[in-house]
Amino acid sequence: TQAMRGSLELLPLWFLVLAAGGTGHTYRPSRRVCAVARAALGPTSESFAQRVYQPFLTTCDGHRACSTYRTIYRTAYRHGPVLAPARPRFACCPGWKRTGGLPGACATAICQPPCGNGGSCVWPGRCHCPAGWQGNTCHKDVDECSSGGAGCPQ
Repeated sequence: TQAMRGSLELLPLWFLVLAAGGTGHTYRPSRRVCAVARAALGPTSESFAQRVYQPFLTTCDGHRACSTYRTIYRTAYRHGPVLAPARPRFACCPGWKRTGGLPGACATAICQPPCGNGGSCVWPGRCHCPAGWQGNTCHKDVDECSSGGAGCPQ
């Protein structure tokens, strides 16, 4: 019970650690995940203190009415297209695409042009060819008969 109470006392601390760190590690740049810098450009509103001169009547010497002014400040807003900082977005690096639902899961390579004749893309621009085919995109037929070996299907 003593150990259990100690564990329960640490529970709020764990929630604090999780809230601060969250799952951000999943979305950080890595070998196949790149940070894409972006900024939000659009109509923004910015507040500022605007000086206003306000006329008013007061009594001067001899109980006469005099006009004067006082300075007051009010909150005003400026509107305009201002470049506002935005959080970075994480996307798959060139040559990779998302696998599954997580943004950080960029495990599928992209081959352009695509692999042919049953080949599979194992790295961006690199195909793994089945028997009988070779080359960057598995489009070059291997001539098994030129070597004079057995298994010549041609």
